[in-house]
Amino acid sequence: MKKKFYERLKKNLRPFDFGKEIGRELGTTDVGKYLRGIRPKKEKLFLRTFDSDAVYDLLKRVNLLAHLAELGYGNVKIRIDVDDAEINYLNLYYDTIDPENILFDLRLSESRFIPDEKYFGEGRYDTYDVIVIEWLSAQDPRRPFSSGKPQLPGQRYPGLGILRHCFEIMSIMGRSLGKDGFIDVPDHIHGAIMYAKKFKFFDPAHEGVVRALMRDLKDYSLSDISWGILTRSIIEKYKNQPQPYDPSEQVYYISDRLRNYFHSSKYRTLFRKYYGRKHFKFNYEEMLEKKEKILETKSMVEL
Repeated sequence: MKKKFYERLKKNLRPFDFGKEIGRELGTTDVGKYLRGIRPKKEKLFLRTFDSDAVYDLLKRVNLLAHLAELGYGNVKIRIDVDDAEINYLNLYYDTIDPENILFDLRLSESRFIPDEKYFGEGRYDTYDVIVIEWLSAQDPRRPFSSGKPQLPGQRYPGLGILRHCFEIMSIMGRSLGKDGFIDVPDHIHGAIMYAKKFKFFDPAHEGVVRALMRDLKDYSLSDISWGILTRSIIEKYKNQPQPYDPSEQVYYISDRLRNYFHSSKYRTLFRKYYGRKHFKFNYEEMLEKKEKILETKSMVEL
């Protein structure tokens, strides 16, 4: 799921403080060089905690490996990496570790989320230790798209049907690390709808709009809704204008204090206000015409 909106997200994120060496901050020195000088090179750890064996056990625990085996991918290879920007990579391949054989690509980073004070009241704010989903893609390169599950904008291959397993992984890892939650900024409406099974927009107005959209267009496919937003064919009835999709922070809460935010009377009141106010109609034939015209010059992967 490609990310294009990090500039908006980064204004509310701060680097995670990994700790200090006695007498000086590790952030002021070459940490990699310093650590190499005091201990032998070791296997890289995912989120500073999980080695490849622990990751394997976790994937087995949530039945992800069994699910992949049912799809014909029994010989799965695991690759863990951490780059210089502290982005953590968890990649799964079939048969060999080769870019052409990648099934699952998860990239996470640790950060502090500092929401705008408008969500709490003037002069009040809170901060949360979170894991940011920098990238998440799962693909089945051997299976073609079908009429039942057509290609989505930005999608190269069909999915693996593992979102439920991913949510379990997030829950276990987040609780193990004592995090408040996970944050993602889906760049397509279909991503936000898929994540809505466990995630909520931090902005209650955005949550209300997307849930109302899901309510009114429940008889349409995910692909149709995504194309409806792209072609401006989904109309908000009150203003009689195309409904845009405004990417923003979508959160999977883990800690009680972040849970309390989403269950607060202020959040629920604002959510109900927008959920009850917003109603949509879908100019479906118009969407089909515009879709056909767009695909004359662009591929689905480019969208």
